[in-house]
Amino acid sequence: MQNALLLLEVGTEEIPARFLVDSVVKMKELFEKFSAEYRLICSSARTYATPRRLTLIAEVDASQKAAEKEIWGPPVNAAFDKEGMPTKAAEAFARTNGLEIGQLARKEKGKGVYLVALVKEDAHKTEEVLPEVLQKLILSLTFPKSMRWGNSDLRFVRPVHWILATYGNKRVPFEIDGIKSITMTRGHRFLAPAPFEVRDSRSYVNLLRNNFVVVDPEERKRIIIEGARKLASSVNAALVEDEELLQHVTFLVEYPAPVLGTFPVEYLALPKELLITVMKGHQKYFALQDSLGKLTNYFVIISNTKQDNQETIRKGAERVIKPRFEDARFYYDTDRKVKLEDRLEELKKVIYHERLGTLYEKSRRIASIADFVAEKCCPEKRKDVTTAALLAKTDLLSGVVREFPELQGIMGGYYAAQEGLSEEIARALSEQYLPAFSGDRLPSTDAGAVVSLSDKLDNLASFFMMGQAPTGSEDPFALRRQAIGVISLLTERRYALTIEELFERALDSFRIGNKEQVVGELVKFFEQRLDPLLQSAGYPFDAIAAVLPFAKEAPLYTLKERLNALQQFRQEADSASFLLAIKRVNNIAPKEDVPPVDTSLLAYEEEKSLYREVEHVTPHVSSLLQENKYYDALKLLMTLKDLINRFFDKVLIMDKDERIKGNRLSLIRSIQALARQIADLSKLG
Repeated sequence: MQNALLLLEVGTEEIPARFLVDSVVKMKELFEKFSAEYRLICSSARTYATPRRLTLIAEVDASQKAAEKEIWGPPVNAAFDKEGMPTKAAEAFARTNGLEIGQLARKEKGKGVYLVALVKEDAHKTEEVLPEVLQKLILSLTFPKSMRWGNSDLRFVRPVHWILATYGNKRVPFEIDGIKSITMTRGHRFLAPAPFEVRDSRSYVNLLRNNFVVVDPEERKRIIIEGARKLASSVNAALVEDEELLQHVTFLVEYPAPVLGTFPVEYLALPKELLITVMKGHQKYFALQDSLGKLTNYFVIISNTKQDNQETIRKGAERVIKPRFEDARFYYDTDRKVKLEDRLEELKKVIYHERLGTLYEKSRRIASIADFVAEKCCPEKRKDVTTAALLAKTDLLSGVVREFPELQGIMGGYYAAQEGLSEEIARALSEQYLPAFSGDRLPSTDAGAVVSLSDKLDNLASFFMMGQAPTGSEDPFALRRQAIGVISLLTERRYALTIEELFERALDSFRIGNKEQVVGELVKFFEQRLDPLLQSAGYPFDAIAAVLPFAKEAPLYTLKERLNALQQFRQEADSASFLLAIKRVNNIAPKEDVPPVDTSLLAYEEEKSLYREVEHVTPHVSSLLQENKYYDALKLLMTLKDLINRFFDKVLIMDKDERIKGNRLSLIRSIQALARQIADLSKLG
């Protein structure tokens, strides 16, 4: 079927860049939704956005897709009498839909069978349907903030000035809020403001480019990044890559032109992160650094004009950045006059949470947890860790962090270093919020890891204690993300601490009567996080189920080691037959506690030899588990396979003598208990 190009452009006042990324996606989704609803046959639908326009381009067939509509009628038992003759209900239904009784279909629905009229729907020409589709599309576009502009009834993110709509180079006629669709567009607001005709919709992108508008965001992004890198290279520097900033400036401009600027060298005395934040946050400049990662006094700004206007842009950019840097220097110099330790008293005046006390009380809780962790995991750094934990939140009172909250922790690290505190403390303060998200880098030191871990543990314990655990999609305190951070820290640092004991310590700061219940809820919460994390790492479902119970009672880093051991074990030729032997054990092993095996009650050689071998391998298995050698422990356990099978084949477990039966069940239970020190092998398929 012949197709033609559909072109829709909604021209507006400047739309905030933060809204445009989602609007491109939404516009395409809405078009696909309405195309399906109106049976339009489309291909290669693309959407674009600049600050002044939202654009859709798609190939659409000339006619709708043919369709057959199902119209459900009366139940068959009401449509025909006992003789099988149609009732008035059936006749009326057929007549209404222009069909004979014999043309009606019968279909099941629920517990009944119904008459169904299959009515063909006419396939209209696409050009007849598009006005309604495009009108619906525009009216369905939503933004985080929309309002009515002037006397308009249309709610939109910014005032709409024009609507270009063509199909096969012909106007698609419709009207929204007094704005009639046209076949004209406009170029750059200042460089090509006059309206012009779009005679060939296939040349739309090039036509706009000739009028100083690069409509494709990906092309603008490429121009920005390539141009900025080239300018950086011209001064022997490299761009400080920032995807978030790149995305933002891409949607700030229609005709990007990177411009190189500079600032006085004296400002390089300020912390690197502070300079970058000022340039990025206030001015949307890209910072440049040398080959050693040290900041240079150059920057790149992305202008929205032609190259021949660069000098004016550069001078303006250099002029406005100086007062920003001066403000930053003032805050920084003022902050350094107060020691971090002296700010502790001020933390007592800042409420962290009405039920959790002040920031000072939170700092004391973090320090208590950190001291406990450091004592067990890095005792030689215990003093530095505890000091860092206590000072962790002091930079929240600094002028720089109040102005730039994203620099919390980082500035504390700088202030600590300038005070002469140890590098371990300074690094711990700067890394205390890592990892901030899944996949983020981890603290580089034990002190940083312990402080970060302790802060997250306190947050989780505090909100669970108050009954504010995440529910459904609601997670206002980002507790799921913090739990993943805890898992990453414990796993990568290989800290020999269990989730259970960590939360028992974290909750010691609160006087609650249901501590055991809250700890249980937290352990379960972590198990729910661990399951998908381990699945995403490629481990089989059944193997995960076999090791997940250890999340409560064993260090988390051992879970992957157990899983790797199970993977290796499954490659063994005898693994399947060994699992069958263990299955025999699990099928009959008592659930309740049993007394130790009484050797005087062992009557048959099969049970005696099995007992001797179990007694022999048990200390060796325990020793291997102490060294986290789970595969070796499994291999040793496999040596019991033939003895287990002979025992079951030759010995009657359920002896009439209750003492003998109980003794044999005790032997079986000892084998099960030994295996379950490694994994719950009953979960393996």
